[in-house]
Amino acid sequence: MKKLFVIALVAFSASQSLRAQDDIEFGYFNHMSVGVSVGTDGIGFDLAAPISDYAAVRGGFSFMPTIKVDKTIHFTRDVNTYYQDIKVQGKSKIFDGKLLVDFYPFKTSSFHLTAGAFFGSEEFGNIVNKSPILKHPSDYGTLGLIVGTAPKPEYEVVTDLKGNAKIKLKSNGFKPYVGIGFGRAVQKNSRLGFSFDAGVKFWGKPGVYAKAKDHNNPLAQWEDNHHFRHSDLGDDDDEELKDAFKTIENLTVYPVLNLRLTYRLF
Repeated sequence: MKKLFVIALVAFSASQSLRAQDDIEFGYFNHMSVGVSVGTDGIGFDLAAPISDYAAVRGGFSFMPTIKVDKTIHFTRDVNTYYQDIKVQGKSKIFDGKLLVDFYPFKTSSFHLTAGAFFGSEEFGNIVNKSPILKHPSDYGTLGLIVGTAPKPEYEVVTDLKGNAKIKLKSNGFKPYVGIGFGRAVQKNSRLGFSFDAGVKFWGKPGVYAKAKDHNNPLAQWEDNHHFRHSDLGDDDDEELKDAFKTIENLTVYPVLNLRLTYRLF
């Protein structure tokens, strides 16, 4: 029993000594931590360093694991002559760098305000057909997807020689960020820490883009990056397609919620 008490006393003294060593002072980039996060912005990795007791800077990247959604649509070119069911697949594509600054209102505060930006590819998703889009057997070549009906203009999304088309979902590549959170980017009294962040990325007005041309204008050239808008759709277009366009166009901010595990390197 006496030996057990001595061991416990030694362990307690050692832990107190280690804690005292970890009770550090923050200066200008004099310490650094590595962090891993998971949340609505995907999986993230970053390095962080204090600027003072009242601010810290974080830099890194985050990515969203690919999410795939499959669906079969009934495609009709001319209901009296030809139609087919086409398998399509939607995929997410999010990869961003990030540079953020945390501001702490008090020297010992874990609550922080955050400002900065995410930056990366404009494309955050795409839709492709998994089965070819073909013309009537009496015709040659391939057939484009027709978007828009009277009284709106009709646009034809081009397919390649194998009957495949690709539609891209895009937002701004540069995305300012503001948020709040709890937890230090670099821990002061221990090496291991946790933090929580909530905020929004301002990524502009997302849009649907594809290689297309004005179907009613025989002299029109293919436009490599035509921007399809909700206003392009006519009264006879599919209601689900209209709702999808509206939803995409209205998502001008992207919510960010994540949990972050940090380890102070020095």
